[in-house]
Amino acid sequence: MMADPSAEKVARNNSAFRDANDEIAAVAADQGLDDGRQVPFICECSDPGCSKVVSLTLAEYRRVRRNARQFVHAPGHEEQLDGAVRLLEDHTHYVVIEKVGRAGEIAEQLARDRTEG
Repeated sequence: MMADPSAEKVARNNSAFRDANDEIAAVAADQGLDDGRQVPFICECSDPGCSKVVSLTLAEYRRVRRNARQFVHAPGHEEQLDGAVRLLEDHTHYVVIEKVGRAGEIAEQLARDRTEG
């Protein structure tokens, strides 16, 4: 079966931003920002040119990050994309989306590859 190129692009772009956010979270934790203060994270939408910053606590980010299919987006950034993305949570300053279908499978595989690599 041939992979859906749009689903793969969505998952890979989101995962690249997630990798950067994991580094931000690690640095923030090292700096003692695990006390409920807001930390600036990069919007994890699939637009490679997106430069929107979303603020979350480390606890909020870690909760989303526990599921390889979930990503943090700025409000209005790819909230719904039939067959690839669905909105899970809508907060004032960020939304949580879930990759579904082929995009979700690829997001999970990329997360496994990262932890195994």
